[in-house]
Amino acid sequence: MRDEHSGVPEIDLLAIRDALILRWWIVPVVMLVSVGFLFANESDLATEPGYIAVSRTYEARDESAVLTVAGIDPGSIVPYPSFNNQLTILRSDDTKAKISAKLNSDTAVTVSRTEQRFSLVDTVEGDGNTRFTFLSVGVPTYGFSCAAPLAETCNTAIDAYVAELSSLRQASVQEGFVRAEKLVSQLSDTGQAGSQIATQQSALAYAKNMVTGEVTLISATSVEVGPTVATVKKSTYIFGMGVGALIGLLIILQLTITDRKIRTLRKLNSAIGEERVLGVLSKDLQGSVNQHTAAAIAFAAATNNATVVRLIPIDDSVQIGPITGALSQALAGRSISLVATPAIDHLGATELLAPPGSLTVLIARALISRTDVLERAIAVAEHAGNNVTGVILSH
Repeated sequence: MRDEHSGVPEIDLLAIRDALILRWWIVPVVMLVSVGFLFANESDLATEPGYIAVSRTYEARDESAVLTVAGIDPGSIVPYPSFNNQLTILRSDDTKAKISAKLNSDTAVTVSRTEQRFSLVDTVEGDGNTRFTFLSVGVPTYGFSCAAPLAETCNTAIDAYVAELSSLRQASVQEGFVRAEKLVSQLSDTGQAGSQIATQQSALAYAKNMVTGEVTLISATSVEVGPTVATVKKSTYIFGMGVGALIGLLIILQLTITDRKIRTLRKLNSAIGEERVLGVLSKDLQGSVNQHTAAAIAFAAATNNATVVRLIPIDDSVQIGPITGALSQALAGRSISLVATPAIDHLGATELLAPPGSLTVLIARALISRTDVLERAIAVAEHAGNNVTGVILSH
């Protein structure tokens, strides 16, 4: 009668236990990998901000203020182009392309400028009238801001823009001095030359050569901007270890289910049935285990009135010579002849046919031979007329 549960797969808990003993190292390795991923993720957050925001503020010098010593109003020196137009030039695409080509980088820099402040001064004249005068207070400041993955990239780009600003200021202020010199020369040509005009001419020539367009750094900030750094809690690491242990156990379970190698006698029993397993041969081919296997062969031969027992390895991993010698010694005194053959895959049609009055014993190698190879060997031997009485597992 067919077992109604024969189609339901069974879980061999003892096989799983054996697999855990054999492959226990998989669990700690997977746990270590899981914790390593968590640690690497935390390290990335802690050391790599999204980008660096760098800001600098520079103050410009009023290089025409020294002319007051010579009685020249600094306001009469009009730079060309004007400071406002200089800012426009500095922000233009041409300047950006020029600096990008020089630095071989497209780092964007934002430039801003604060305007000069003015103070209203009222003066009462002798005739009772009031005169109002606008006086400039302070000097303009320039702001440079940049954002890039590295602070060094921003600093290099800002340095290039500051150098370009200094060059523009120097050229424009010197042009203002040149125009003032021309005006003073015209006054001299009209016959109004005097000691004051000569002094002013000397002052303008000297001050023009002293113009550098230099700006002075007054503040600098650097801010790291990016994802919020969060420390992984200890409970997260414990959770990662638990998940790693579970994955490791699932891997071992999968390997146990899909493993076809005959690793233990239990695996052989479950593959072909306990009644077809004759026994186990130990590694040293000595001792009571081999005697029990020899006794099982002798009983099978007597039951089937066989005098010849053929030993057929199921694959090339079986060392048939020492096995035959050990069994012959154990069966000494009995009228049983042991005949060893090559592995079943190397037997031809004539060699595979069973002689009359003979039994066939298949031999598998523990940890190497596979259950599917054993099942195929049994089928091939039986189809050739062999009376396969059982299987021996050798170590």
